[in-house]
Amino acid sequence: MIDDALTGLAASPAVLPLLFALVLGDAFLVILPGEAAVTALAALAVSQGAPSLVGVVLVAASAALCGDVLCYAVGRRVGLDRWTWMRRPRVTAAFAWARDRLDRRTASVLFTARFIPFARLAVNLTAGAGRMPVRRHLPFAAGAALVWALYQAFVGALVGQLLPGAPVLAVVVSIVVALVLGALLDAVLTRRARTRVAVRSPWKGVPMTETYGPGYDPGFLGSALPLPMPADDVPVAVLPYLHFSVVLQTARRLACVTGVNIDGASLKDLARTGDWEYDPRADADAQCGPEVYARNDLDRGHLVRRRDPGWGDESTARRATEQTFFFTNAAPQASGFNQSPDLWLGLEDHVLAYAGANRLRVSVFTAPVLEDDDPPYRGVRLPRRFWKIAAWATAGAGSPLAAAGFVLDQSRLIDTGEERAVAPLAGFRTFQAPIADIAAEAGIDVGLLAEADVLALVPASRPGAAWRELDDPADIRLSR
Repeated sequence: MIDDALTGLAASPAVLPLLFALVLGDAFLVILPGEAAVTALAALAVSQGAPSLVGVVLVAASAALCGDVLCYAVGRRVGLDRWTWMRRPRVTAAFAWARDRLDRRTASVLFTARFIPFARLAVNLTAGAGRMPVRRHLPFAAGAALVWALYQAFVGALVGQLLPGAPVLAVVVSIVVALVLGALLDAVLTRRARTRVAVRSPWKGVPMTETYGPGYDPGFLGSALPLPMPADDVPVAVLPYLHFSVVLQTARRLACVTGVNIDGASLKDLARTGDWEYDPRADADAQCGPEVYARNDLDRGHLVRRRDPGWGDESTARRATEQTFFFTNAAPQASGFNQSPDLWLGLEDHVLAYAGANRLRVSVFTAPVLEDDDPPYRGVRLPRRFWKIAAWATAGAGSPLAAAGFVLDQSRLIDTGEERAVAPLAGFRTFQAPIADIAAEAGIDVGLLAEADVLALVPASRPGAAWRELDDPADIRLSR
């Protein structure tokens, strides 16, 4: 009876349109049995003579291509953060993975992703959102769809050849074989594609499976100035980028140190490009993602400013600025100070102008002060204060470096009650502070920076007396 039903289904004129609908829907809804349908019908084509095996391949390939092109069109139209499911950590991490791979290996990524249900959705949405030219996407998508259809049909046809005259058994076995092979293929391809950063002690070094750039350069100012690191042996991931590095404190999902080299002489004034995304080298749940910033007045504040690493030739500068949009380089900041052009955001410019006689080179370190009693909000703790240290070369042989430290306090702006996160009326305060004090409060080892501090010789009659509240850039002290 079941044999007769399958034979009737195979001969039905509706079977290929049904196959088209299942494969097309499978491009968006990964729970639909697109692969299984192709394999099963190919098995019936060989064991029963219907439907046409060539028809199964052509219909499956056409539907797969249409589904992938529609995903591309949706990504191009709505982007990657329109709907709530797109902003979930693992989905955003998949988009980040897809964007990086598409930039470097378009053909292999489109072909590989076609065989992994969720990966093909992420890759095609990302290709559309990234404005990949249609003339580039379409040929690769068509080739991938055809190869995928041939593979699925081959599996079913092989089973049908081995089990002639037993349509039910052929269908069942072909589906099981397709699922097992699909799972194995998914596991192998995912394992090869995955890139992670191992979490280690900061003193042991972090092995890299992939690098985005050489990172912060300790010799940039002419004398050795190592990247500050946590004073305690806390778990961190050190992530190098072009012209800057981020030390990610994984337990807090925020950077505890960032360091950037700025060459003012070759800075490029580039239009803003880049979208916020997870760095695929670190676990998504170790990064402070988009869910923290939704429906409130918190900004994704750059720690390393977008403009700062953007120097060198134009291609390098643009790539460096776009790398500042990883969530590893973001921290929740009250919109009042993240959008302010004065003081905090202008400190680097002020130091660059002051250091103009010394090749316009500055190294800047910044991060939030991560304290145990920071207020909790949506699975993270919102930092109340941020620190920044700028260092530059001097003409003096005895003191080749000078440095200045600053602290910004947003405590008055933070209100985590009633899901507001940011108080409606408040202010923030900016201080120039001794670097030794900053190191103690932030729990970091600043090395030579404390000795190079322009406030190091300022006498303090009481603790905190050397802290200078700033109201204007003219209040900043950059000489001893």
